[in-house]
Amino acid sequence: METGGIFHRVGYVARKTLMFQVELPSGVLGTFTPGQYAYLEWKDPPLTDVKGNGRNFSIVSPPRELPLLSFATRLTGSAFKKCLEEIPDGAPILFSGPMGEFCLPEFPATTRQLSWRKPIVFVAGGIGITPFRSMLLEALPQNEAISFFLFTTNHDLEDSAFRNEFEELSRTHKNFFFDQLVSQASTLLPRGVEVGHLTPSRLFETIGEKAKDGLFYIAGPPSMVSSFKTALMSAGVLEERIKTDPFLGYF
Repeated sequence: METGGIFHRVGYVARKTLMFQVELPSGVLGTFTPGQYAYLEWKDPPLTDVKGNGRNFSIVSPPRELPLLSFATRLTGSAFKKCLEEIPDGAPILFSGPMGEFCLPEFPATTRQLSWRKPIVFVAGGIGITPFRSMLLEALPQNEAISFFLFTTNHDLEDSAFRNEFEELSRTHKNFFFDQLVSQASTLLPRGVEVGHLTPSRLFETIGEKAKDGLFYIAGPPSMVSSFKTALMSAGVLEERIKTDPFLGYF
């Protein structure tokens, strides 16, 4: 589905990471599945380059916020990203979607949730965090008997998008565990953040004996996604239990 929307700039959610919204006409999009993405394209932008006027973005908001859809992206200096910073609020933008199958399974009805024993494990590299925000905001209030784990890895703490929001979710939902790693620390790290390299063994030690029966979702740079999937499979996780979303071309 392609339709016209209205662009709204929200603000920065990490270093060089901008959150923005697209407001769709009321009733045009009934719903979407958390984890899906959309294609956004500027109409007659003031800046353009060979990389084009459109990009794919994971939706970071839950369906209940429609007709507003939220997105977040690293600012890389391309013409498209400069327009995100400079175009006035209320500018027209084209929306196509939703698309994609990087989504949670259909959970049992509330009365049968105790039969669901597989942990849901999210692994996010950098801006790969975006689809998991939509998934968690939708799933956590409805699935208190299901365990969710979010492992993030960033270059530095300042690069960690939505960090405060996920920390608050981990405090208010006993079934949600949030683990944060950075590859370097330019300042003293707060409690709960460590310097290190994310490996399957860290996941297994945190989750416990049911870890290898879990459902794994990996999103981030293609090299990170590919290597972590390979490592999980080498550690004994079946390939059909792993879903991936490589964020191609950070441009």
